[in-house]
Amino acid sequence: MNKIFIDTGAFIALNDKADQYHYPAAQFFQKLLNKNYLLFTSNLVIAETYTRILYHSKLQTAIDFLTIISQGGISIFYSDKSTETSCITYLKKYKDIKLSYTDAVSFQLMKDNTINDVFAFDWHFKAAGFNVFPNNTI
Repeated sequence: MNKIFIDTGAFIALNDKADQYHYPAAQFFQKLLNKNYLLFTSNLVIAETYTRILYHSKLQTAIDFLTIISQGGISIFYSDKSTETSCITYLKKYKDIKLSYTDAVSFQLMKDNTINDVFAFDWHFKAAGFNVFPNNTI
């Protein structure tokens, strides 16, 4: 079964109908569900998404996001000391593109769990050699 990691930008696009990527995100997410992909994200992506929704929407919308995540269907990777130490390699390698800590940890988690595909609108994933969807097709 295929695996895909979901990044903050995808969650935001799915949550915000005014987001420029909402329509392609919603269409792509439906394809993922129809093709029975194994979905993954991380605790850092969840924290980043919750904070973004909280500051740009309202508390209830942010709580609703957490409720949906807690219902299952998306497996959550939790970063640990080893992962966070290893991600420094990515931060150093991509220092010229201002890579976020969350993205660097995501890269490491994806590498550690043999996940090459990511549902994102962030070009940093493509720069790091991952297959970025929905820009690519499945």
